[in-house]
Amino acid sequence: MPKAIIIGGVAGGATAASQLRRIDETIDITIYDKGRDISFGNCGLPYNIGGEVSRREKLIAATPESFAEKNVDVYTRHEVMSVDTDKNTVMVKDTEENVELEDSYDYLILSPGAAPRTVPALLDVPEAFVLHTLEDLDLIQAHIKMTGVNKAVVIGAGYIGLEMIENLVERGLDVTFIHRRESIYAPLEDDLSEFFAAEMESRGITVKLNTEIVEVNGGIATLTNGEEIEAPMIIAGIGILPQTKFLETSGIKLTETGLIPVDSTGCTNIDNVFALGDAIETTYQHVDQKTNVALAWGAHRMAFVISHQISGDKSAAFEGLLGTNIMRFFDYDIATLGLSEKEVSDYDHFIVDHKQRNKAGYMEGSIPIQVRLYVGRNDGRILRASVVGKEGVDKRIDILAAHIRLGGTAMDLANIEIAYSPPYSSPKSVLNMAGYKTIEKMKKLNE
Repeated sequence: MPKAIIIGGVAGGATAASQLRRIDETIDITIYDKGRDISFGNCGLPYNIGGEVSRREKLIAATPESFAEKNVDVYTRHEVMSVDTDKNTVMVKDTEENVELEDSYDYLILSPGAAPRTVPALLDVPEAFVLHTLEDLDLIQAHIKMTGVNKAVVIGAGYIGLEMIENLVERGLDVTFIHRRESIYAPLEDDLSEFFAAEMESRGITVKLNTEIVEVNGGIATLTNGEEIEAPMIIAGIGILPQTKFLETSGIKLTETGLIPVDSTGCTNIDNVFALGDAIETTYQHVDQKTNVALAWGAHRMAFVISHQISGDKSAAFEGLLGTNIMRFFDYDIATLGLSEKEVSDYDHFIVDHKQRNKAGYMEGSIPIQVRLYVGRNDGRILRASVVGKEGVDKRIDILAAHIRLGGTAMDLANIEIAYSPPYSSPKSVLNMAGYKTIEKMKKLNE
């Protein structure tokens, strides 16, 4: 009977195990994870702190016990230290018992994920936390409960940082936001993200830009500008790094930044080793370019592909990513897809901007929504899109993602037949109007 070893048991690894067991009842499956928990909704962690997820148990999708019922062996607190692709073995350390063991595989699935970047000034600071796992969540909740803290400092303007700001405010804490740059939320254009600081200040959040923490002592943080602020609890969310150092001597190819390149089947440069999740380098769907997108959809889709490849269905393939993403920040929804603003500068393109009401303008409660498209000059391809507003952003970004997937151009947006009724849209939606604007720009370019 063939054996599959899966390294990492959160979104990608756990889904691959479930998919593989669903389509193959005979294969031997073992998951090794160095953490305490597996298969939990890490994207929902901030919302338990704010109370929108009422019980942490709701975040748990599977446990070692539930996997055992499917005849899948799960070993938590077991860190894979090295991989030998010549012998098809892994060396595993049981970190609780402090013993090492060797295990062999026919197929290896890598889902090591990524770990939060560290802030040197916060090392060994007991009141400083990251939020990446259920263990992290438990530590933060325990700190709040034990100390009765009513103030918090949040560092970083990515998903976790901004979501933590929102949820700590919802929890009733006074929040100070620290960011080393002037612009907030790197995935979004600077001029579209100007509302972040104003929204924070309107909610009583103290905003400190162009500065960093250099020292924390006795609950007081010193900033690079010399200012001292109260910091009884600090949450750092400054990005992530792939956890692939254990693969450096394995023969499995890694990029300079530690990512694992894979092909459309999820296979690495070793024919029986597959990889998925936050630590892989794959390709964009709409342009021929490599990318890494640490979002859940790609991990779940690749789990399907890999499990079918291993079970013998060679038709399953991964088409690449658009990086479609959305986040909520209080009343605002912010979504982007496609190339980053920096990446799109390498392509010959023009920009189409359109802003209008999200529904019929005469309807009470109609509010602005803005769509920005980066359009290829030669073919009208949508290279990048940003959508910002307070209602209907998810609908528009999802339409754009499906449109691009099916080969639609920016001009074709004029032909999308939207569901119109005054409470939902205008007769010509914001996407239709972006399409008409693109047609006009293309005409001028071809004159």
